[in-house]
Amino acid sequence: MKTPASERHRSIAQVNRMIRSIIEAETLEQFFWVGGRIDRFFKSDRGHVYFDLVDDRARIRCMIREERAGAFPFELRNHLDIEVYGDIHFFEDRAEAQINVIDLRLTDETENARPAVERLRDKELFPARKSKPPTEIRRIGIITSKGSRAIGDFESAYQSAGERRVLAPYVWKFVILEGGRAVQSIVDAILALDDNREIDLIAIIRGGGRSENLAVFETFEIAEALIRCNTYVVTGIGHHRDSTLADDVADYAASTPTAAAHYLAELCLRERPEKALSAPRRQAYGTAAGASRASTVLIVILLILAVASVVYFVALLVAQIQ
Repeated sequence: MKTPASERHRSIAQVNRMIRSIIEAETLEQFFWVGGRIDRFFKSDRGHVYFDLVDDRARIRCMIREERAGAFPFELRNHLDIEVYGDIHFFEDRAEAQINVIDLRLTDETENARPAVERLRDKELFPARKSKPPTEIRRIGIITSKGSRAIGDFESAYQSAGERRVLAPYVWKFVILEGGRAVQSIVDAILALDDNREIDLIAIIRGGGRSENLAVFETFEIAEALIRCNTYVVTGIGHHRDSTLADDVADYAASTPTAAAHYLAELCLRERPEKALSAPRRQAYGTAAGASRASTVLIVILLILAVASVVYFVALLVAQIQ
């Protein structure tokens, strides 16, 4: 008797094996070109290169073996527009498809994006000169979008890093981070905070996102504004593997908004270490110092009395001799 379709069962491994056989039957060793933008770039200890190739609607994992990783005349990095040439492999254990890349090339979009750095070089602004952190931090200006998740991450990390009387206060400068108005919005915020004499440090933070969400930080206008900024600038943009032109030209690039908060708190504590002592420790120190001063006064009094006694007995002895 034939088993009804509703009663058929397969394991996860069997399902994944079916998917692999279908995919590889159609694509294995059938090489093709596919274009997109590099995201989540990573190089392993063995020299293999991994990254996601993304467009506006989807992403797929890619891998370049160590022997091919150094064969290209340009440096691979996040947000680079490329085309890769390879075939599909499917991994059963995690049900993931991957392109095994054997060749790649820059696309026209990448060639059009390169002038941002070239224009900076033409003005002798790149590589950017890094400034040292300020010796005094009275107030921090933070640029981000209103309602961003980065706000909560930053505040939690910053406030837990030290006492309020030690950490410098901060003010928010809300901007548009995506879309046609984003570049000018961020540039205006940088200029406004740089002109504010009460601001000693500027931080730009935003949460992670797809490469197109971070594209605004690859623009010439924002990079130039950061380089020309007289105020010390810290960036905390995206996740650990995200890297933008804004990060390259900032005075300090933190890997995340949380990491930026820890770094700013560290600068405040480094600037005023004596204020980092907790109140009980300061009170204990003050009590010990007071006790030390009292002991010193008592010793001086005893020395004076001893000298007076010696003088008195010497005077008596002289009187008896006479």
